[in-house]
Amino acid sequence: MATLHAIATGSTTRGEHMSTEPTTAIGPTSAPSVPTVSLCIPAYQAEKHLRETLDAAFAQTCEDMEILVLDNNTTDGTRQILDEAVQERRDPRLRVVRNDATLSMPDNWNRVVELCRAPLIKLLCADDLIDKTCVQDQADVLVNNPDVALVACKVDLLDDAGQPLRRSTGLRRLTGRHDGRTVVRQVVRSGGNPIGPSAAVTFRRQDFVDVGGFKGDLLYPMELELWTRLLRQGDFVGQPDAMAAFRVSADGATAFTSVRAQFGQQVELTRRIARDAAWRMGSLDRSIGWLGAVTMQARRSLLFSRSAWRYGRRSASDQPTAESGATPRPTGPAA
Repeated sequence: MATLHAIATGSTTRGEHMSTEPTTAIGPTSAPSVPTVSLCIPAYQAEKHLRETLDAAFAQTCEDMEILVLDNNTTDGTRQILDEAVQERRDPRLRVVRNDATLSMPDNWNRVVELCRAPLIKLLCADDLIDKTCVQDQADVLVNNPDVALVACKVDLLDDAGQPLRRSTGLRRLTGRHDGRTVVRQVVRSGGNPIGPSAAVTFRRQDFVDVGGFKGDLLYPMELELWTRLLRQGDFVGQPDAMAAFRVSADGATAFTSVRAQFGQQVELTRRIARDAAWRMGSLDRSIGWLGAVTMQARRSLLFSRSAWRYGRRSASDQPTAESGATPRPTGPAA
């Protein structure tokens, strides 16, 4: 596999840019010009919400973009949904690529960035949503401010049916423009992810390459860990509007297991940042961060509990009967 630097600069030989796992391209594989933004959607067993996510992608007002979907060797209905999108949409912005073998989440996310062609990257999980102007608004910030490395918006938190759990969250004390140290200090003190998930963020491909991409040794704060490294490359802009929506899993057992795992990994990430002399974090920052992580664990537990409770009620009430017919498919808010 070529180095990330070679991939970014186009200095690979024919075929060298391909990963060790083969991929298959479906639909358009080339375009007459390099787009400004790549909207990357890594998809694995994503049939439940993928159509909504694709609808949000196709609704984007940005024309100078590509929509790159990487199917991670799925075995559910994801493949059929993507085939239908290629045939029915016929949108020249769409590219669909399939892995011939399943990759780990960090490897798959690195792979989708590797395959994109644009200098600006927005990564959207296959169950999340974005407002129709999100890609254009965030691209404008990065194009007009070359010394900004990362732009993020606030997010709405949704349950599995697309109903709001919390509106306009994130970016506490981080709206407007800030230098990297200010943002990372807020990360440490918050004990969580005040920047937001990938749906909220747009960054530069070259910066992603320069800092080494997703690491994945701390899986749950994987995005936040990358954000903190990207902030070595330039400033941050926090947008006050909620232009993205993040879906909270309604699987109760998985959710509570994840909360416990997230707590330990979040504390470890905070320790790593605090030990990094480049960020100059003091003992007070670390102490506040530990307390913040405890608070965030309690908040996440409550959020997952609320989502699971809703899911349980909805599952019980939506059981099909002789009178009611098939279970109705839930729908989410317009992106």
